[in-house]
Amino acid sequence: MEDEEMEEKPKRKIIPIEYSEEEQQVVGRTNKISPEERKKKIQSLVNSIPTSKEELFCYELKWEAIDKTMMDKRVSPWINKKIVEYIGEEEQSLVEFICNKLACHIQPDNILSDIAMVLDEEAETFVMKLWRLLIYETEAKHLGISKIY
Repeated sequence: MEDEEMEEKPKRKIIPIEYSEEEQQVVGRTNKISPEERKKKIQSLVNSIPTSKEELFCYELKWEAIDKTMMDKRVSPWINKKIVEYIGEEEQSLVEFICNKLACHIQPDNILSDIAMVLDEEAETFVMKLWRLLIYETEAKHLGISKIY
């Protein structure tokens, strides 16, 4: 009886699941877009992002698209770089403060008033550029043309 238990059962062959292009698009996993088409989509997206403060601040941001990966790889490094440009040195507590505001889905006008004392006249430009970045990244993720996914 022990000999029978020791016998190995034949292993099943693993067959990979192949998804249709439509199914891959639904989950955002298609890479079948040509570099030229991707470039066109990016340019179209950039052109569609508002430039005025009023339009930017009224834009319905896709908060659910902003995840840890996006924050760690794109948003936080961008904020850090801009803070260094404006202040002249790294200010990690300010970067964390702004990232925490974004994590709580705080609206741009509130962020602007919160950082105005630190960034003075650059605060408005900073928040507008930040909002353009967030719009671009969330929409690029939605369209499947983001570099980080």
